[in-house]
Amino acid sequence: MIYRLDRRFVLQAVGVNLLIAGLALWLALVAGTLWLALLGVAVAVAMMGRAVLLWVRPPAVARTTGEGIVLGGPLTVKQVEVTWTEVEGVSFDEQRFYLDRGEKVLAFPMAYAGARGPELLRDVYDRLNTAHGYERFELG
Repeated sequence: MIYRLDRRFVLQAVGVNLLIAGLALWLALVAGTLWLALLGVAVAVAMMGRAVLLWVRPPAVARTTGEGIVLGGPLTVKQVEVTWTEVEGVSFDEQRFYLDRGEKVLAFPMAYAGARGPELLRDVYDRLNTAHGYERFELG
């Protein structure tokens, strides 16, 4: 399963892209040469396209497979890959869920997944139990 970044976090990136597009269009209007004007228009079109792409298809923040989970990605935290068998414990509170890997505990903000946060948590528990072959982890 792929869980995408909630729109409230994407909105900031969309705004930055549109701001850069506006500045590039301004450069195109006041440019003294044709090449500089064309460069400004090209940058503006690229940034507007990127803003639309971010809005339509936000970047993934979590990917679950039968082997493990990948957390993080563009616009969030550094990407970390964890296999289900290296997870020793899992817990959650209202804001985050925690994967205990023995030497490290990874905290992942549920807000990144937005309304799909509870679905992500259920998916993590189900996949952990499947990987361990029995119902070891229970969702509280």
